Amino acid sequence: MSAKALLRRADERKGRRRPMRRAALVLHANGQVAPCVIWDMSVGGARLAIAHPSGDVPLRFTLVLTKDGSDRRNCEVVWTDARYVGVKFVGAPSVVEHMAR
Repeated sequence: MSAKALLRRADERKGRRRPMRRAALVLHANGQVAPCVIWDMSVGGARLAIAHPSGDVPLRFTLVLTKDGSDRRNCEVVWTDARYVGVKFVGAPSVVEHMAR
């Protein structure tokens, strides 16, 4: 993705992204689970590091934020590259809003 495209994407964000390194899980609709790390997050989305983003991430999935699975967000992939996956949160807000602040 070009630098101009990245700047354009940054301008489209609704909220400021907060840096963090937090372990989470990508939960596929079929029950498959893939570990990931949240690199930054805002109220509206996040940037995730996943070992093999092109093969491990469906277009829609649930991001599990806590070990007990109680805090989750439905996600839709907005962009991917060799290292990261950018997602927007879809559906009702949850504890993610508090974590992103």
